Amino acid sequence: MDEAYSIGIARQFSPSYFDHPPLHLWLVGLWAKLWGSEDLLLLRLPFVALGALSSWLIYALGARLFGAAAGLWSTVIFNLAPVFGLAHGALIFPDGPLLAAALATALVVARLVLVPGTGWRLGWWALAGLMSGLALLSKYHGVLLVLGMLLFLLTTREGRRWLLTPGPWLAAAIAVACFVPVLVWNAQHDWASFAFQIGRGRVGGGGGVRPLGPIESLLSQAVYLLPWIAVPLGTFLVRGMLSGPANARRWLLVCLALLPILIFTGLTLAGRGLPHWQMPGWLFAVPLLGEALANAGRITRRIAAWVAVLTALALGALATVVTMQARWGSFDQQTLQLFGGSDPTDALLSWEAVRPELARRGLPADDRTFIGTFNWVRAGELNALFGTEIPVLCLCSDARHFDYLNPPEAYAGWTAILIGMPGHIDDDAALGEEFASLGPLEDISLSKAGRVAVPLRMRLGSGFKP
Repeated sequence: MDEAYSIGIARQFSPSYFDHPPLHLWLVGLWAKLWGSEDLLLLRLPFVALGALSSWLIYALGARLFGAAAGLWSTVIFNLAPVFGLAHGALIFPDGPLLAAALATALVVARLVLVPGTGWRLGWWALAGLMSGLALLSKYHGVLLVLGMLLFLLTTREGRRWLLTPGPWLAAAIAVACFVPVLVWNAQHDWASFAFQIGRGRVGGGGGVRPLGPIESLLSQAVYLLPWIAVPLGTFLVRGMLSGPANARRWLLVCLALLPILIFTGLTLAGRGLPHWQMPGWLFAVPLLGEALANAGRITRRIAAWVAVLTALALGALATVVTMQARWGSFDQQTLQLFGGSDPTDALLSWEAVRPELARRGLPADDRTFIGTFNWVRAGELNALFGTEIPVLCLCSDARHFDYLNPPEAYAGWTAILIGMPGHIDDDAALGEEFASLGPLEDISLSKAGRVAVPLRMRLGSGFKP
């Protein structure tokens, strides 16, 4: 879903975008233009490469801080945690460049503060600033990375000494300079992206305090990481936090990990939030667990190795089953029984079948026609499919970047091919306020394994009134 949205939005270069800073979208747009193709697997290649780079960087960070064995265990843990190894390390998400830039920043800072004499070399501080800037250009989580580094410098004797030198301030200046495109875009658009992200902190909130919210959030985070990885990560993160800055190597990781975890888990006292928001924090707990396993007894290491092998096999099997079910419905009966008559993989179904439905009806009939839908996710699917041929508009209050990609007021008087699910597209009263006339509803549902997977309807609307 997010991938289709990103592919379509990335066609139009912008200094920044409504949802996120621009780096991953710049990467998608450039790669698509370079190869002249928007094939999904092709566009994922840079993100797979970033995932491989992150694997090496987390090895290098663990090895720099605690030795080669710790680095190796860190790489294993990173790749076994599904949110890192399967999602952020392969799919078209802003987290791919964020994780690589964040790990590179931590690696440079570790060298600066732990290797005698390095901190006086401004080139290393400049590199730290550049990597921090790339993190800021990837996702707004980059701000917490910078604050985590500042926390480390303020709470260690050596760090406070470095704050009296030009190096950290040079790094800060370079990081801010990298972030200028995001600031410029927001200044030109009433700070829309900042307002949106601040508002997301209360996702699902009902206005009252949710005492169990943090517990629910931590359990969800454990699912993203796998419980048998999450519990040890939390244990050694707490141990590092309680031991304080006396051990600068552990304390660096603690400072980089704490802010995303504490802030976004704390926000669930007022809203539900999303579990992946804390993941850039858990990333830096990985080398702490890597150190513990490197120093563990032989039996513990052997058990951990077997758990790692079994986890890898299970994840591989699960990924195969999910792919087969999403594409062909190979395990349809079992999936529907397991999820009470629904199939979560229906959200991954290709929308390519919509194209012949429009062609069969001779649509679009003229150059003053756009496709309209009522949800930014579905707009993303349709834009990825048709956006190079016909404008796609999201006719809803939460249109994300579509309001900037195709402003509705630019299409006044046009004819719309309306595509959506029951509940929106069949609301004649609401649509009658936006169109001079409406055509009949037609069924263009997407099917899988002989059943309707995505119920879709289509109708024409003429004389658009934005």
